[in-house]
Amino acid sequence: MKRRIVTIAIGAISTALLLSAFTLLLWKGPWWADGSQFGRGLTPGEGAIVTGFRTTIVAFGAGILAAGSLAYTHLNHKQSRESLLRSQENFAEQAELTRESLRQSENNATQQAEISREGQVTERYVAAIRLIASENPTEQLGGIYSLERIMRDSAKDHNTVVEVLAAFIRQHAKSVPGMSYSGDPIQAALDVIARRPDREEQFDIDLRRVALFGCTIDSADLRNVNLYKAELTDVAFEECNLSYADMTQTTLVRCRFNRCELTEVELGFGEVTQTTISGGTAHELYATQTNFTNCRFFHTDLKNSDFEGADLHNAYFRRANLEGVDFTDSCLFGTHFSPQSNPSLILLLRAHIFTSTRLPKALDGNSEVAGRIQQTEEEWRDTRHTHSMGQ
Repeated sequence: MKRRIVTIAIGAISTALLLSAFTLLLWKGPWWADGSQFGRGLTPGEGAIVTGFRTTIVAFGAGILAAGSLAYTHLNHKQSRESLLRSQENFAEQAELTRESLRQSENNATQQAEISREGQVTERYVAAIRLIASENPTEQLGGIYSLERIMRDSAKDHNTVVEVLAAFIRQHAKSVPGMSYSGDPIQAALDVIARRPDREEQFDIDLRRVALFGCTIDSADLRNVNLYKAELTDVAFEECNLSYADMTQTTLVRCRFNRCELTEVELGFGEVTQTTISGGTAHELYATQTNFTNCRFFHTDLKNSDFEGADLHNAYFRRANLEGVDFTDSCLFGTHFSPQSNPSLILLLRAHIFTSTRLPKALDGNSEVAGRIQQTEEEWRDTRHTHSMGQ
């Protein structure tokens, strides 16, 4: 403030001095410049000189005044521009501070909402667990559907809910003589797993040693599911993806796999009875040492599957793709190959072929096949004779 007052005072004094100098120059300037030529009285010529001098001084002064005005205007403009820039910088800083404050407020609000939501989810989860732990089927259903709602609302709880439902099925799906239906809670748990959201899962669904009766599983993603030593009776799989599933030593009775994906399924050492696999893909199905009794393979792509040592008693391959299927040491007693089936002759000759085996018409009259049938029948008679002698 003091500096501004000093500046104003200096400016006022300078202005006063300049005005005084200008007035004095205007008054005495002609005589200072050429006074020796003037007499006591001015002639018209001398008066014209004085007037011209003074006019020049006035013009010069006006020019200085104009230049000063321009300089002053430029200075004010520069100061105004600097002031505007400082104001803009201050505004930008204030705006950034405001935005940061808003972001912090939003983060705090989001954190509070997340904490509140997680608390609510935890309460709902605890309540659902209490319900499915009940012995009342209706309460179990309520708990299962509550878990489904939690799974859909909270992606971070997806894996936990699926594992809990799988554990519920393992705990309650037991083998009971004469049972025809596993019950609504088990079916509901299977339904929820089947229609779960499509999210990345870090685990395989564990259904080892479960016993399911009369259940339907529709459009389920069951890739890598673990059904080791499971017992499935009258279970229908509709358009399910069971690729890479572990079904080792699994028992399947009157089951149906309709338009299912069974690529690289492990079905070795199992017991499969009156089961139908139709309209699906089962590339590289591993079914060694598995007993298939009265089973049906309709319109199924079994390319490069392995039936080594399998018992295909009365099995029926209708319009099945048998390209590259390994029948080494498999029993084809009563096995029926439709005319459209295409087993490899080389691989088929490694199987045990009987007179009851109905081969594709393309192999009728084949001498190698006839020789293999004769060899198998002789081995079979020898085995039966040895067995009877032993008794």
